[in-house]
Amino acid sequence: MSEVIVGVDLGGTNVKTAIVSRDKKILAKDSRPTNAEEGPEAVMDVMEQAIRELTASSGLTLSNVLAAGFGAPGPMNWQTGIVYSPPNLPGWKNVPLADAMKKRLGVPCYVDNDANVACYGEYWLGAGQGTESMAVLTLGTGVGGGVVVFGQLLRGIDGTAAELGHLKVQRDGRLCGCGSRGCLEAYASVTGMVRTAVEGLEAGKESSLRAACAGDWDALTGKMISDAAAQGDSFAQWVFKETATWLGLGIASIVNYQNPEKIVLCGGMIAAGEMLFQPVRETVRANAFEVPVNRCQIVAAGLGADSGVIGCAGCALARYESEH
Repeated sequence: MSEVIVGVDLGGTNVKTAIVSRDKKILAKDSRPTNAEEGPEAVMDVMEQAIRELTASSGLTLSNVLAAGFGAPGPMNWQTGIVYSPPNLPGWKNVPLADAMKKRLGVPCYVDNDANVACYGEYWLGAGQGTESMAVLTLGTGVGGGVVVFGQLLRGIDGTAAELGHLKVQRDGRLCGCGSRGCLEAYASVTGMVRTAVEGLEAGKESSLRAACAGDWDALTGKMISDAAAQGDSFAQWVFKETATWLGLGIASIVNYQNPEKIVLCGGMIAAGEMLFQPVRETVRANAFEVPVNRCQIVAAGLGADSGVIGCAGCALARYESEH
């Protein structure tokens, strides 16, 4: 009988589902709207339906499923599988996601932080394969993080470890969404990049971005900045390099404290290629210790947008095997 693992990446907009074989072959994938506004039970209906339909279309039944892993945003208890209050899932408050999905599916279910599962996905089946020590930074609205040390996710005693986006890079710096100041996320995320651009435009910097926004700074996006930089806009190029430099400073600290073999960057910003990676690598090399920086490779995600959903399956398999 085939033995497979199901991964489910729960986002505020979409639910991604994947079936992965025990020998790491991706057998099937699915993505569908979360219906987050309808509340927890409706979202779990979506996840259950996706799993049942995907297994059936793959010629499998739930009896073939060893375990299911769920990646969820926001604070949670990975050991109990309770999701506390994710910001993009209305009505979720202390939802026992692991137990609820186990009752629905009849298979062992595990819950992990969405950034942690993205990290594990890259370690298990992506750009981090073959490493023992690595870190992942997800670059989007915020900066998520995950760390693998000697093949194990670093979760911390309370499950809050590896919040790499909240490394402090500036004393009394910008206010971060977490309520603190000077976090890496406030400078190196897409939100931080847009903020850097707006500050410059408000100070009178000339740029094609000014006309593109028609003075409405809320309309400015990271893609607009990236596109303008690629087209030779000197201010947009400066903004992108400034963002990459902040990111490099944060990564230099990670290199110094962790001594990882690889740091993998995920998220939409990596589409900029060397415009992002070159200044990041230069900044890291200038600010980290020589021995660890010479070892550490800074690379793009190998699984693209699927790091999370594949990592959900990988985490579930690892936890299942440790229990059985």
